[in-house]
Amino acid sequence: MKKKLKKQIVEELSKEFTNEASVFYADFKGQTVKELESLRKAVREAGGKTRVIKNTLARIAFKNNGIDVDFEENNIFVWGEDQITLAKIITKHAAAHKETFKIKGAVVEGELKDAAYVDEISKLPTKDELLGMVAFMMKSPIAKFAWGLQKLIEKKEQEQE
Repeated sequence: MKKKLKKQIVEELSKEFTNEASVFYADFKGQTVKELESLRKAVREAGGKTRVIKNTLARIAFKNNGIDVDFEENNIFVWGEDQITLAKIITKHAAAHKETFKIKGAVVEGELKDAAYVDEISKLPTKDELLGMVAFMMKSPIAKFAWGLQKLIEKKEQEQE
């Protein structure tokens, strides 16, 4: 790879990794093209990005953002705004391909996290799930109040008869 192209890739990644909230990385040795494409498709649908990057270039891109990370072996990087959804996608992929896909860790808001962290946040509800819970909680008291009013009206009607 030419030096100019490497520099362009590092600049692009430095910008991406600054603007994005979280970057996950995993070992993908032994994955087939079809398996990687299914991961890429799922990440793309969630609004994230996936890329295999040379370790040296990734290290420089992170260092440009003040993060010192040392990568070993082959790594695939997944990044995007919604860290919970992306964590769910890659942990699901890792569970389906235990022998060939191993999550190594993440860089979340400038902090280095391990694979256990990725597993933990994958168990949290997504933004849409949380909004659904809030809407249900708000609806519940109103529904009970309306039901109570209906029962009161029925009782009054029975008393008048």
